[in-house]
This record gives sequence, C-alpha cells and structure tokens, in this order.
Amino acid sequence: MSVRFRIEELQAICGGEWDVSATVGEIVGITDDSRVVCAGNLFVCLVGELSDGHKYVLNAARNGAKCVLVERDLGDEALSALRELGCGCLRVSDSFRAYHLLAREWRRKFVRLPIVGITGSSGKTSTKEMIASVLEVKFPGGVLKTEGNTNNFFGVPRNLFRLNDDVRCAVIEMGSNKPGEIDRLAWMVEPTTGIVCNIGPAHLEFFGDLEGVASEKGDLLARTDFDSCVAVPGDCVGLEILRSHAGARQVTTFGKGANCDVRCEYLGVCSDGYGLRLHDVAGGDSIELVWSLGGEHQAVNASGAAAIGLMFGMTLEDIAVGLRRCTLPGSRMKVEEVDGRHWVNDAYNANPASMRASITWFMEISSGNRVLVLGDMLEMGEGASCDHRQLLEWVGSVSEGARIVTVGPLFGEHAGAFGCEHYANSDDAREALLPSLDEGSWILLKGSNGIGLYKIFPGNA
Repeated sequence: MSVRFRIEELQAICGGEWDVSATVGEIVGITDDSRVVCAGNLFVCLVGELSDGHKYVLNAARNGAKCVLVERDLGDEALSALRELGCGCLRVSDSFRAYHLLAREWRRKFVRLPIVGITGSSGKTSTKEMIASVLEVKFPGGVLKTEGNTNNFFGVPRNLFRLNDDVRCAVIEMGSNKPGEIDRLAWMVEPTTGIVCNIGPAHLEFFGDLEGVASEKGDLLARTDFDSCVAVPGDCVGLEILRSHAGARQVTTFGKGANCDVRCEYLGVCSDGYGLRLHDVAGGDSIELVWSLGGEHQAVNASGAAAIGLMFGMTLEDIAVGLRRCTLPGSRMKVEEVDGRHWVNDAYNANPASMRASITWFMEISSGNRVLVLGDMLEMGEGASCDHRQLLEWVGSVSEGARIVTVGPLFGEHAGAFGCEHYANSDDAREALLPSLDEGSWILLKGSNGIGLYKIFPGNA
C-alpha cells in the first residue's frame, strides 16, 4: 500500500495555490528525490544545505510525477512545460512545512498503530535496533523501523511514508542539533510511547548545557499520548526535567543504578559473546543472557529496550530472545579484520560520553598493540577545548601502553601536553598510520563524522 492522497486533499492539507491545476484523481507515493520518482508520485521540492529540489522539477515531471509541490514561482517557461507534461504544481509558503503536514496526515491514517519514538544524545540507533528486535518477537514481520541515518526533517517523513497496512508497530528515531527540532519531529510522528536513551554533552554549541539537552529531548515525552508510558534513564543529569516533560504519563526508569525500574548488570566478555543480566524490579523478575554487543553502554541501552518491551506486555524471556537476535547496522561497534589487523570503525559521531564508552569497550576486547585514533568532537560549544583536554587526561589513565593518535584542531591544542601523536586531518593521519601498523594490531577510529576518520579504514580513501 503506497501513500495515497486525493488531489483535492493536497491543498486542504498543505494550503497554497495551484500554479498549474492537477488532473483529478490521486497521487500515489510521495518523494523528495527526483531520481526515484515514479508515475503518479508527488514530488516535493525541499531546499537543503547542499541541494535545491526546485532544480529538478522538470526531471520529476518527465519521470511521471502527477504533481510537484514548490515554495517559489517557477516562472512561465517551467510552468508551461509542466502543463504540457500533465503535471500539476502546488505552490506553498514553506515546502518543508507542507512535507511534514503530509507525513503527519499519513501517520494519522493508522490511528491504532503503536509507534515508539526514540531520541537521546547518543545510542539512538543502537537502542532503536534493540527495540525493533525485541518487538519483532511480539509482532513477527510487522515492525517498521527507521532506516539508516534518517532521523531528521528529511528522514522522519520518509519513514512515516513507509507505513502501510502490514505494519503492526513502528519504531521511529528522532535526532536534534538545535532547540525545537524534537518538538517538531514528535508533532509529526505522534508517538504512542517514547524513550529518551540518554542525556549527554552533545551539540552544546546550541543547547548550552545538559539541562538544555534534557529539555530538548524531553519534548518527545511531552508529545506522546497523554495516557502513555515513557522510558527515561534513571541516573542522568536532567532527570527531573524529563519527568516534568512527561507530565502525568507513567515513567519507567532504566539503567545500571540501584534506583532504576529496569536495571542492567554488564557481565563482560564470555566465551560466546558478552554477558548481561536484566532486572525487572517492579515485577521481581530477572534474566541473564549472552549476546553479541559488548560494553556497559550497550547494556544500558538494552535495559531501555527491555523497558519498552515490558510496556508492551512482554516477558523478560521474550525480551531476551529479541536482544540475542539484535545486530547493529553498518560498522557500528563491529570488529573487522583486514590484512591481519583488527579495526573498530566507530567514527560516525562523538561526544565525551560516547568517546568514553567506545574506548572503555575497545580496551576490554582488544589486546597487544592498541591504537586509539581520536577525532575532534564537534558542536561542543564554549567548553569544547576543556572537554578535549579532559578526555585526553582520562584516556591516559585507562589506556596504558596504547598508541594515542589525535586528529583535528581541537585535540591539537592539547595533544602535545599528553604525548599524543597528532595530525591536522584524516588524510595526513591515514598516510602516516597505515604503513606503520603491525600485524595483529587493534585500531579504534572514534570521532565526529565531520573529521572524516572513516577515510583511514582500509579501502575507504
């Protein structure tokens, strides 16, 4: 079942004026990518940092678009061409707003569908995968989850447009760089339950401090159903802010603290993977399992997934089945052996909390010649320099004997003081590192995506 709206519905939902009247009937499918337009689609022209959909209006029409949605006058020549191609043109004041209105309206056609909304400073994708894997036990083949890195103003609508009658539950991830973004995304998604994975020092350039982060993430809780249950980390900074945003909704806390409603214990490396014990404090039940994801931070994420499973009436035994099946997409926390060297490429994003979690786990699983390649943590605000210095001080205390390599100007301010090997950029680091790695070495790549440490991984240049 594809997205369907009658032509007359489009203007009622989005507002605007018809610059070129569309033929009667309905649009089938909505996309903002002219390259994948099919016959009958609505093509929405979005303006982003790197592209402008208005440039591809005629391409979309030639590919069969029934209608295009724009936010500027295309000019007589383009409008004439659209008429000849039989493609309508609806002009609105804000195409992003219209796109989001359409996504929200489509989501509302599935009024009984449970949707779990997820946000947090880090660990969103990992927790999303865990929750989806857990809920697959309850809804086999019926769980829709956010695909890839599509948790923003572009991606969340795309995921909502994937809803269809075969979906029995959806797990939608929402990210934020600036204040107000979670509120707008959650307004669109209308989650029936929500979870905040954690509160950490991410994007402080825009949120100011951890309380600002908590307030932003808490907007998800405020947008869930009024009679819903929500899950929050039980030992985070800003817990009372999250509770305030949750209002009268039932709050379940999770984490490793003794005060948490769903508590985890990380048992470390074992013969077949990593050990984990989960406790449902209210239910007086506990379970121990072995799964494929290492690190205490992943154990905490698992307790969040377990909290959601319990909200859906699942037992810890069934939750454990889902967690055992869980794998993470791409190369997240994945050990890959290339030419006798062990690589962990976790260079997608970084803040002090996620840096510490990855490094702790890496030191636990690795041995012999260890190389920690650390890239700058971006969007950290006024305290960025101090955060980088404190991290290097901590790294020195937990990584005895390891080769510490830093990349980027922020780490560069302090690398010399801590005896680190430093490079201005990832290209320089790659050129120096690859020839110097002994067989059997373990290498961790961890930093913000903008630093480009992924280029260091063999074959990615």
